[in-house]
Amino acid sequence: MLNTPRWQVWSILGVTLFCVLLALPNLLPRVVLNHLPHWYAGNQINLGLDLRGGVHLLLDVDVRTVLRQNAINLADTIRPRLREKGIQVRDVTADGMAVNITIRDEAQGNDALSVLRGIDSALTVERTGPTSFRMAYSEQEQVKRRRQILEQSIEVLRRRIDESGTKEPSLQIQGDDGIVIQVPGVNDPAELERLVGKTARLSFRLADTDWLPGQPTSARAVLLPTKEGWEQALKLWEAQKRPDEKELRAGDACRRFQIQCQAVQRTIIVGGEDLTGASASYDHQTGQPIVTFQFNTAGGRSFCRVTTNNVGQPLAIVLDDVVISAPRINSAICGGSGIITGQFTTQQTNELALLLRAGALPATLTIVEKRTVGADLGADAIRAGLIASIVGTVLVVLFMFISYGPLFGLFANLAMVVNMVMVFAGMSVLGASLTLPGIAGLVLTVGMAVDSNVLIYERVREEQAAGRQALSALVSGYERALSAIIDANLTTLIAGVLMFGFGSGPIRGFATTLSLGLITSMFSSTIFTRMILGWWLRTYRPRELVI
Repeated sequence: MLNTPRWQVWSILGVTLFCVLLALPNLLPRVVLNHLPHWYAGNQINLGLDLRGGVHLLLDVDVRTVLRQNAINLADTIRPRLREKGIQVRDVTADGMAVNITIRDEAQGNDALSVLRGIDSALTVERTGPTSFRMAYSEQEQVKRRRQILEQSIEVLRRRIDESGTKEPSLQIQGDDGIVIQVPGVNDPAELERLVGKTARLSFRLADTDWLPGQPTSARAVLLPTKEGWEQALKLWEAQKRPDEKELRAGDACRRFQIQCQAVQRTIIVGGEDLTGASASYDHQTGQPIVTFQFNTAGGRSFCRVTTNNVGQPLAIVLDDVVISAPRINSAICGGSGIITGQFTTQQTNELALLLRAGALPATLTIVEKRTVGADLGADAIRAGLIASIVGTVLVVLFMFISYGPLFGLFANLAMVVNMVMVFAGMSVLGASLTLPGIAGLVLTVGMAVDSNVLIYERVREEQAAGRQALSALVSGYERALSAIIDANLTTLIAGVLMFGFGSGPIRGFATTLSLGLITSMFSSTIFTRMILGWWLRTYRPRELVI
């Protein structure tokens, strides 16, 4: 078992050297890193908010617009529900976050009231006249929906900022419609702003074919800029904007500038919340970059119904109130998937796919405050944590030397060093953030790294006590200790994975370092140490083991 083939030796040394190179940027001074390629020098572990600080953003969530859009969608569903019961409808209009309904026949008032109350139990229905009614969500329900919008926004932002789950951003609700984001160790705050500020609200709407350029739209339609018109509007706005103006909304661009616009219906057929996946791809015929997407069951059913009933009509694909494409419906689309085409670059399709894959924000976000934040714990707490880590590591090293002698203690400590190098390499590749709980996980990893060697050495001692020779005792010790090592690491790894999956923030930091340490210790304490012991046995051929 201890005779390692030459190809395995070179493989083990190659993996170890590769991990050393990956972990090295964390130890090199800034002067040296400045002369190295960016792709290599930037391969470093990020310090968490408690150790390094980061970027602080305060976002304003436009919740009222979402609630008003819900009222518009509600108004579009009321008319067919009343007509199904034979009730003649005069008018249905959305008024802010409420809906006003007027019927033609006073005698049908009670029937209409019964139908309206059955639409949604969360709605309050008030009869304002013999033939008029008013529907609105109660104050309690509005507070509940407002909270849901904020919580959904936080989850979407968390997936965008931390897709791998290792950066440990802090996202919290502030006030009635605000979100505070703190991201540790951000090198490019502008990139974070673009990622956060991009609403990526995707919707599919039928185009208003009755609208003519230069004419006002109907009450059921809204005028939105096309992709080309929006780009033109941004250039004109940059040249004409006043100092007090911060941004241009797509919904105002058509009114303010003479640009290319498209009239689309206000009713949203399918929204971004019905998307289950999105990816960047290429059109097999033209070779142009495209974005493919998939709907959930409800979204696929709605999309199928509308495309079936509107063959030959243009269908507008709207992203953040900009019509990026308006293809004609040639046939019913009932497969639950589709593509977004346009004059996109490869980078734009990748960014769009990421935003859609992370999820559509339910509301528009506006950055109202941006600043950097310092370390929460302060220099004293950081210094205390580092001292505790160093002292713990030194004590483990001394324990191994005292318990198993200078030779086997050296082998175990060397395996521990390799294990820590591999942990740092893994954290660098993942871009993981190191927090104070993460440092505690590293200290625990040090103990776990030598724990496997303790099991092996104790088993070797038992085999020697049973009368086995040096080589036989080592071989038997490795074989019989392996199952205990796997069981111990696997059970702890399961706990680490569960903490990472269900925890957040510092808990994930602790789980990341602990899980990486357990995985790498299987390599360092069994494979790497076995290679060294095999080399030592072949070189010195000892008759007995002093262990």
